[in-house]
Amino acid sequence: MKNTNSIKRTIKMLIINILVIALVFIGFYYMRGNSQIATVGTTALNVREKPDAFSTVITQVHKEDKVTISDQKNNWFKIQTADKTVGWVPDWLLFDGTSGPYTNLSALISKRNIELKKENSENSKTIKTLKKNEHVNATLELNGWVRIYSDGDYGWVPNDCLTIQKNRPNKYKENQALHVATTAAFLMSDNSTSSKKGNLLKYGDSLTYVSETENGWMKVKTKDGKSGFLNSWQVTSRKISSKENKPGIPMPEFTIMLDPGHGGDDPGAQTTDGNTLEKDVTLKTALAVRKELQSHGFNVLMTHDTDKFVSLTDIGKISSSSQANAFISFHYDSSAQPNTASGTTTFYRKDGSKMLAQSINDSIANILPLDNRGFGKQDYQVLRENSKPAVLLELGYINNDFDASYITNKKYHQKIGEAVYDGLMHYIEEKSSQGAEN
Repeated sequence: MKNTNSIKRTIKMLIINILVIALVFIGFYYMRGNSQIATVGTTALNVREKPDAFSTVITQVHKEDKVTISDQKNNWFKIQTADKTVGWVPDWLLFDGTSGPYTNLSALISKRNIELKKENSENSKTIKTLKKNEHVNATLELNGWVRIYSDGDYGWVPNDCLTIQKNRPNKYKENQALHVATTAAFLMSDNSTSSKKGNLLKYGDSLTYVSETENGWMKVKTKDGKSGFLNSWQVTSRKISSKENKPGIPMPEFTIMLDPGHGGDDPGAQTTDGNTLEKDVTLKTALAVRKELQSHGFNVLMTHDTDKFVSLTDIGKISSSSQANAFISFHYDSSAQPNTASGTTTFYRKDGSKMLAQSINDSIANILPLDNRGFGKQDYQVLRENSKPAVLLELGYINNDFDASYITNKKYHQKIGEAVYDGLMHYIEEKSSQGAEN
């Protein structure tokens, strides 16, 4: 009996201890205001005013920086940086992103005998071999590779071969010539992200160094004599010219939803000989477009990436509930009589999608070999029941033997990828110029 009571008391004390520990953790959680300390995993990451890739860039955070996450909205985290700047970053990039914007960061090679590659690929030509602890400058990250500047050469190294030196900003002399190293930068009235924004400077714009201030800020002067403040990672002493062979801007903050038309029990249209189904070529096309967009750092989602049927209603729901900045559905047209119609057409439904449709259609007309029939409105369900900017592409008539000779060709799908990328870049540039920084 005594042993039984002792066991009961032990169990009771154990339960009480567990409850006390749980209450302590709950208390700490609420005392922190539901916030979370996080470590940045991407080489560089833009912090924007709003949870939107078209919103203005306030500042950047860099690999190993500590930030506080206080909120989440539309797959974006609201963060506070070490200097109390508050803004938004994509949740898919904060911890383990593999692409990031233009920047200028002091860094060290962290491994022995690292090959500096001409392109961001193991198979690319080796420019030279870098030694461990060699000093370089990181300029951007694309799909796990970091583009660096090393003693007169630009090239690429894997991101795990590089250590960012946050406490060693680049040093400059009075009146030294500088150039803007980021896609764009506001000349600030003081050494703070909360100060008044001045001139909007573009990549490569010339500046003159005036003096260093605290926390990595510096005072600079523009060509027309206007003074202001920039952060050290926004400028470089390297003269930027066409010889630099600057790669395209990585686009990891932008999410594109791709929809291969038909699938599963819904074959769509077919070639005149019946050997090729629409569902098969739309899937191949979408996968080729995904590969092209991902090579430029885009975050790509798909309604399905295998031979699977997804209802039109579900397609609209999948897109609308995602963080996508644009939705693109791929199809191949068919005429009532074989070999009587030819060419490509782009459709949109809502006025907010017109700019997207025109930009992509212009690129399709310029890049694809088939005649272009223009773009216009059409009441397709995947466009009507979609809250995102959405277009549907008819990329040729599958029951026209001439069109089908292209449609069934792998190179044609790759060309579509190039056209979609080119159109998206024009769309993003045009939309960004309407009041937001890219």
